[in-house]
Amino acid sequence: MAKIDYDPVNQTTVDESANQEERMDLEQPTNEPLFPTHSDRAGDNDDGGENARLLLSSRSVSTSEDNHDDDDDNNDDDNEEEDEYENYESPSSWKKKIERVLQRTLLPDNIVPSVGSLKVVEGPFTIKLLKFILLSFAFIVTVHGIVPYLTDDRDRNLRLRQMLVFEGNLIVSDLIVFFLVGRMWRHNGVDRLEFVLWGILANMFLQTEPYIRFLQHSVSLYEMHCVWPWQLWVFAVTLIPLISNVVFLHIKYAYQNGILLIKISEFLLCALFFVAPLAPSPYFHLHHWYAGWLLGMHANFPDAWWSRAAMAYCWGLYINGIAVYGRDPVLTCEYSYFLSVDQGCPYIDCYQDNTTTNETVKQMITPDWKNCSADTYHP
Repeated sequence: MAKIDYDPVNQTTVDESANQEERMDLEQPTNEPLFPTHSDRAGDNDDGGENARLLLSSRSVSTSEDNHDDDDDNNDDDNEEEDEYENYESPSSWKKKIERVLQRTLLPDNIVPSVGSLKVVEGPFTIKLLKFILLSFAFIVTVHGIVPYLTDDRDRNLRLRQMLVFEGNLIVSDLIVFFLVGRMWRHNGVDRLEFVLWGILANMFLQTEPYIRFLQHSVSLYEMHCVWPWQLWVFAVTLIPLISNVVFLHIKYAYQNGILLIKISEFLLCALFFVAPLAPSPYFHLHHWYAGWLLGMHANFPDAWWSRAAMAYCWGLYINGIAVYGRDPVLTCEYSYFLSVDQGCPYIDCYQDNTTTNETVKQMITPDWKNCSADTYHP
């Protein structure tokens, strides 16, 4: 007879004989392995393996589709971000683009023309020099042709043929000196937009002078001492800070790069060769072609935009002076008189002997810039 006990914790009756039988069944050893054998797995494959494979494959497909969708979303987000990044251009990138446009030359500097295996010119140095000379003459011819339609403040007797015949060799000499002292072989060729625009700006400013009355005066001792109006003096004073700043930038740059003494010696040598022999003469006249040529070649730092701008602007002054008035000598009539006497021109004999019948011919009296009432020639 089975013994039945009462469990006070669970408040249930427990059949002890039944529990004993269950314990005996658990304690009896079995021949079944703890882990499934290969045959068992094979049997499982026969009946349920196919379902498992289908389930796994469906899961993998769904997972790959989800991953693909996620990748597509990520790619779309990345593409949008890349498009936004590409469309955004910082101020520095715009500055670089503008600088590339301004510095790009019309013709290459480093492609040397040749006929077969023979070079036509030596190299980039010669190419840049030739481009500088040709561009300068092209500007002189262009400005000379345009100015008569703008103003009568010009040399009406000057003809283009006369300029090329009598002054062409001197102009070429000026340009060669400007090129060498200005170290223009270190720059890009002058056929670039930056150089041309500053030259045009200089010409535009000079052609406004005939419409501004107080600017219609030259830079000479007599004019400054006796003729200049107060408005012109005020205008000249307002230019002092600008010119001083450009000079200071050049001095600072030369000092920082250890070439200040070189630049000072260059400037002093140019003053010794091109200014000192002429300045003491009472006929000395500072033509603006001369001022632009003398100062512009010393603004020769190719990696500083303000130096390149100063050089190109001064070059524009030189071009305008020659195109509008010709390359007049700095010593004006004294130079002409010297040439006439030295060459023994017949007309000068009549003048010296006072045998001319032309009453309009006047004796050449040395000008005195300190005497504002003197009725003599003033350069």
